[in-house]
Amino acid sequence: MPGQIKIDDGAGNYTVLTNGGSLGSDKTITIPNETATLATTNASNLGGLVKLASATASNSSELLFDNFVDTSTYSYYHIIAENIISATNGAQLYMTFRQGGGSGSDLNGTYYGMAWQSTGNSASSGFDSNFSTANFAQIGDQLQNSAGRAHNGTVEFFPSDGTNNGTYISANFVHNTSAGNIRSRHRGQYLDSTTAATGARIYMSSGNITSGSIYIYGVKK
Repeated sequence: MPGQIKIDDGAGNYTVLTNGGSLGSDKTITIPNETATLATTNASNLGGLVKLASATASNSSELLFDNFVDTSTYSYYHIIAENIISATNGAQLYMTFRQGGGSGSDLNGTYYGMAWQSTGNSASSGFDSNFSTANFAQIGDQLQNSAGRAHNGTVEFFPSDGTNNGTYISANFVHNTSAGNIRSRHRGQYLDSTTAATGARIYMSSGNITSGSIYIYGVKK
């Protein structure tokens, strides 16, 4: 039997399309009242990766992301560091976990670490273990302060929900260090505290972040 297709914005405003074929019954398509682009893909789940936050540095002392964690919706968070250039040559890129939601504060403590690294332009590789840092995780080594030597990498962020486990990260990056080493490094760091982590603060060990961007995505459950 013929039927109608109703396109509704979710607020009671709608357009009715009359279908001359057989629908069996009327159908309603609800479109949220927001701007978006539909992907043209065969993926079975288009909503698995959701962009939650981003920021671009401009001689910034830090990039602060409070209150993006939602453990009821997302299982973990994928963070991208794009073209980060430090003001101080040889500075390290740090990430401190945050607590307290919108009025956040640093989640301090001992961040236990482990790492693997290999160098592409020399016969050098190795493992680091049994080390720790006070009040931060390290997600970038020996960043350069010149164009053409930007730092790029990814961080998988697993925050504690306040009951289960600690908060930890797994970071991966390949870059040209301030010492001229083309290095690939995988680094993990773990804060052994069940205090709920609700955000992150990203900054340099010394000096500002001259330029570059951070993007944060939630991976839906």
